Amino acid sequence: MNNELSTNNFNSKFKIFFCALIIFGLLLNGFFANAITDPEKLKEELEAQIKDLQEKISQYNQKIAETKEKAKTLENEINILENQIKKIQLQIKEIDLDIKETELNISQIQEKIKKIEEKMDYQRMLLGEYLRLINQYDENSLLEIILSKDRFSDFFDEVNSLEVVQKNLQKTLNELSSSKKQLESKKDELESEKQEQYRLKAFQEIQKTTILKKQQRRKHILYITKGEEEAYQEKIKSKQKDIEFLKKQISLLERYHLTLQEAVRNAIFAGSKTGVRPAYLLAVLENESRLGLNVGTGNWRKDMYNCYRKLGKISRAEREKTAFFQICQELGLNPDLQPVSAEPYYGCGGAMGPAQFLPTTWLAYKQRISSLTGNNPPNPWNPKDAFTGAAIKLADAGANQRTYNSEWIAYAKYLAGRRWNRSKAAKYNADRVMELAKEFEEKLFN
Repeated sequence: MNNELSTNNFNSKFKIFFCALIIFGLLLNGFFANAITDPEKLKEELEAQIKDLQEKISQYNQKIAETKEKAKTLENEINILENQIKKIQLQIKEIDLDIKETELNISQIQEKIKKIEEKMDYQRMLLGEYLRLINQYDENSLLEIILSKDRFSDFFDEVNSLEVVQKNLQKTLNELSSSKKQLESKKDELESEKQEQYRLKAFQEIQKTTILKKQQRRKHILYITKGEEEAYQEKIKSKQKDIEFLKKQISLLERYHLTLQEAVRNAIFAGSKTGVRPAYLLAVLENESRLGLNVGTGNWRKDMYNCYRKLGKISRAEREKTAFFQICQELGLNPDLQPVSAEPYYGCGGAMGPAQFLPTTWLAYKQRISSLTGNNPPNPWNPKDAFTGAAIKLADAGANQRTYNSEWIAYAKYLAGRRWNRSKAAKYNADRVMELAKEFEEKLFN
């Protein structure tokens, strides 16, 4: 009789325990449903503002195109520059909104991660309860359990109860495994969003610098002509002035101690071997150089190996380290003295040379680069090898078709990989590369 009362008390407590957990779960779901409402509304407002800015940017693009169609005069040249400046200023505002939207996405993902972690804690608590129940049965031998029952049927009732507990235990284990996979997926998503934010901020800095240079260019035109149209018409006949101005704009040259002639020659060589347009290739490498504000200032151990380990990517850290050491050993270089990109705002460094290839990526293209340049092994810090590696990768992505769309998509893939069609940073940078390519084509290759 005592056993029967004990069992009834236990079952009553067990039912109350599970009812409380269910009510807690319902309240928790209601809380998170309400928490998500405001961010979603804010996101809609941000997207509406971004759409409005995109329409204005499109209008300035139209004005720039229309002005360029007219005869080239001092007034038109200044109008073009002014419209370009206004367009870039709007792009910076658009990027500000995109960064806010990305920050909002990060906040929402972090909230989802928190919710999944709470769910996992809840499931672990259930798991502990199930294990405690099973342990109660395990403490007594089968004979002791049978003899303790007033009726033989009570024994079978408890056996059935034990089977239910074991089934629930398996269910909880499965749910725990599912929650863990969800958590890992959300953490990967969070990492991608943070990488996107870094790229947006880097591009924003590029655009701010571009505005300053265009404003300086406008002042220079006014200064050299003193407002006289006839003098300006004489100035624009000299292409060399444009080339000198272009030299000052191309940060790629200073970073890698190249002359403009060397850069053009390497671009033409790589383009002839892969079908990629030289002006476009030069624009890609120039944009990579500007994005990599920390190019060549890092060390493999701190900025690549230790960085990946801090992020929990142990196998990735070992792969990149092994590949980097292999490259340096084959080239007779000291890994500790060889420059790589420094750890950025988010993510890890370790990218090498003008093409900014990571060690494992470079090894994947190594044989194809060598077959085209004749350098065996190829060197990622050698401009000819680097230009060729970038051209091969871009050609694989379709840039050798030489259409606007194919080149735009190829660079978006070069920058963002599989996320190219979802990455706002890839969109901005692909637009920028196509603008640079047009400028290089006009001033350097025509």
